[in-house]
Amino acid sequence: MKKILALLFLSVAIISCETEPLDPSLNSGATGGDGSGSGSGSVDTTLIVGSWDYADTETESTTTSVVMGNTVSLTVVIEFVSSDAVLVFNTDGTYTVNGDLTVETFLAGASQGQITNTLVQSGGYTINGSDITFTADGPATVFDTNAVYTIAELTATDLEITLASDVTQVVNGVSQRTVVEDFFSFTR
Repeated sequence: MKKILALLFLSVAIISCETEPLDPSLNSGATGGDGSGSGSGSVDTTLIVGSWDYADTETESTTTSVVMGNTVSLTVVIEFVSSDAVLVFNTDGTYTVNGDLTVETFLAGASQGQITNTLVQSGGYTINGSDITFTADGPATVFDTNAVYTIAELTATDLEITLASDVTQVVNGVSQRTVVEDFFSFTR
């Protein structure tokens, strides 16, 4: 009986313990987080300034359409192959992206081949907590200027930006929902 009571006491003690790390910034996934675990922590924006080389990117996009009562879904995955593109964040709140990015597209798990895109974009950026918003000087070709991105990791040598988007629209009477999960990884 004493063993059962001891195990019960130990179980209650373990369950009621705080699980917050000693370093509160670990909760948000970004340097200097607020410890809330919400992903809305602040990042040390001085670390973002400078040149970043594309190291990886992957996009998964699922479009679901309802046509005359029938639901049709299509998932496309785009994976990083290689890149010489460089993303530069300036201290004045502007950025540039220049270079080539080669990706491979998969539809229903089958490769649809590789595509090389020349990335050219410039504009402004603002950081609010761990969210980063981009504006473009011209047509957006890299970052969708209507989306809010999240800095998932920012150190002196590594930067990861994620995007989660869920948009529903009606096109020619057809309801269409597109869900996109994306990440961009950069290194110095």
